[in-house]
Parts: sequence; structure tokens; C-alpha cells
Amino acid sequence: MIDRSEHEWRCRSCGTLLGVERQGKLHLKYKTAQYVVTGPVTAICRRCSELNEITCAPADAASGRAA
Repeated sequence: MIDRSEHEWRCRSCGTLLGVERQGKLHLKYKTAQYVVTGPVTAICRRCSELNEITCAPADAASGRAA
């Protein structure tokens, strides 16, 4: 079954996968390093050097509920 809460974050220039947004958190992986972040994220594409930006808000903040 496909998880509808997942969204791929791809480079706006070349389409390289930069991360996956799951439930308001951005999951980033490069080689052996893995990160899970929220808030504004800026990344330079490792393939074409394009600057990419995304803002991830926790699910509770996005719905307006207090944590």
C-alpha cells in the first residue's frame, strides 16, 4: 500500500532525489549519513549544484494543533 503522507523532494533543475518528506519531517540520506529534520531546509544538488529549498512543518504544527 502506498503511504499518501510521503512526498519526494527532488532537485528543481535535474530531478535528483534530495530527500523524502514523511509526516512533516524531511528524511535525508547521503552515503552512510542519515538525517531527519523539520523547518526550512536548503540543499545544493550533488549532481547539478542547483540550490533547492523546502519547508517542512511537523504534522501537529501544520494542522494548527498544539503539541
